[in-house]
Amino acid sequence: MGKELELYKAFIDGLVEQKDSVTAKWVLEGSFPHTQDNQAKNKFLSSLTLEQKSMLAEMLQEEHIAGIHDTLAYINEMMDLDGLELHQDGESYPNDAFESLHYDFISRCERDQWPE
Repeated sequence: MGKELELYKAFIDGLVEQKDSVTAKWVLEGSFPHTQDNQAKNKFLSSLTLEQKSMLAEMLQEEHIAGIHDTLAYINEMMDLDGLELHQDGESYPNDAFESLHYDFISRCERDQWPE
């Protein structure tokens, strides 16, 4: 496997490692950091049941992953249509090496193995 493919896989796997939403974590814990700007949010969270906090955290987590997915889909479209290239260590990431940036991200989030 070439260096460019290894870099691509590391890039996607790095995003998978960053997929957890800090905001969802704070909701589950019941509070945002205690700052003036977060007072209203923390007051709101204190009014929720544990079940409601869990549901809200799940929704926030799904949106966080969707944001990464949508960004990757846009990058992929730019690569396909407008000649965008991603480079690292002098190597160009392959375009659609397996499926697409966004598909590969979601697949790895689901713990699928990389194709051979």
